[in-house]
Amino acid sequence: MADALIDSIAPRLSDRIARIAADQRVPGVAVGIVRGQQLAWHAGFGFADLATRRAVDQHTLFGIASITKTFTAAAIMQLQERKRLGLDEALGRYLPEFRAVRNRFGPIDQVTIRRLLTHRSGLVGEQPTGHWSTGKSDTTAEILATLPRIQIAIEPDSAFKYSNLAFALLGEVVARVSERPYPDYVRDELLRPLGMDGSGFDLDADRRARMATGYRPHPHEDLPGDAVPLESGALASDGGLSAGGLRSSVADLAKWIAIQFRTRDPAAERDSTADSKVVLSARSLREMHRVSFVEADWKSGYCLPWWATRVGDNIYLHHGGAVEGFLSFVAFNKLYRVGVIVLTNATDHFAHEAIAFETLETLMAREKEVRAAVVSPPSIATPPELRPLLGRYRWQFGDLLIEFRNGRLVLAVPPGASFRPSPPPSPLIATDQPNVFIASAGRPAGEPITFEIGADGQVTGFLMGEKGFPYRKVL
Repeated sequence: MADALIDSIAPRLSDRIARIAADQRVPGVAVGIVRGQQLAWHAGFGFADLATRRAVDQHTLFGIASITKTFTAAAIMQLQERKRLGLDEALGRYLPEFRAVRNRFGPIDQVTIRRLLTHRSGLVGEQPTGHWSTGKSDTTAEILATLPRIQIAIEPDSAFKYSNLAFALLGEVVARVSERPYPDYVRDELLRPLGMDGSGFDLDADRRARMATGYRPHPHEDLPGDAVPLESGALASDGGLSAGGLRSSVADLAKWIAIQFRTRDPAAERDSTADSKVVLSARSLREMHRVSFVEADWKSGYCLPWWATRVGDNIYLHHGGAVEGFLSFVAFNKLYRVGVIVLTNATDHFAHEAIAFETLETLMAREKEVRAAVVSPPSIATPPELRPLLGRYRWQFGDLLIEFRNGRLVLAVPPGASFRPSPPPSPLIATDQPNVFIASAGRPAGEPITFEIGADGQVTGFLMGEKGFPYRKVL
């Protein structure tokens, strides 16, 4: 699909991506840009397989490693929607074996599903089997057998502590609660409904043919070292699938990013794909995207299980993945509804993150330029019955505005009223009483805004909340 905005920067993007890939000696890179509900641009650089010189394209499959965790989290959210589990319940309720884990900070039931999803459980990062050293993936049974030897390393909720083990255990929760194997659940409830038919955990004949070859870098030569066997790796067996076992492509992951933008009621989206099956409610998506914890510099934070990074004025949610032979990265900005996918078939480089953030920043800058240059469409006339409500209202702690903007009555903070950025205006929802509206956002969200009418029929002020703050009309 043609996209004029992306077409205007595509040559520059392609040149920059190719340079980054060459400088960091990455054999192959697949890149995609998502805008709204569409894969708006994609490109392949280098080779999916060096021996055969097979090119990379949007359908080439890569190991996406820990990006799989976002699918595991979505499966958990689905089960919560279906009232099969609760995020704030103890893991031990669903995995009784987990109660053998040592917790010197308190009861083991401090370890909840939510804390696992947000990497705040304090659980050790890996099971003590040496699977990363040996390259032998553990089965679920082998992982569960190690639990008596495992401990909570730091106090739950005291800090972010990334844990592959946590997501291996969450995969088993999905399997037990849904009463089917974890890969089957993800395939049936997430991949197929979204049309991600090329993605999967197993390698059938079609996926094998489309799979990129992963490479280990050589420390002192331009060409990479050995190719990584497709079935090998520390996360290849059933115990590691939910932490990092999924294989996917730019074309399929574009659909995964697109669903992240559907955090409103589908009927309000007005997208061409609005009739597709909704795999997660808007409420669950918003909960997954909510930043629960931030670092002291406020430049990074953690969601469920997305990470958040601030670059200038832009906030990106993202997740990366690293497994033998592959590094991957997906990132998106919800405000502008743009996202980037970067998949590579080598390790020991930072090209995937550099390409993702540079592409997003270039795209966002161009997006803002275009929006700033667009002439506003003709305004929608204020309905006569609402015009008397418009104006400036004052209380002892500051002023508020009632305005009619973009076809809606809104409550707004005057520009420059604080050294902080003004919050977005709150649309006011009409009720069956002509002078009573419900605020839809901000501090008064869900509460009434009741306009007061004087003896002369003029609007004199409003009450924010039920007998709440009295604002007087001043202009």
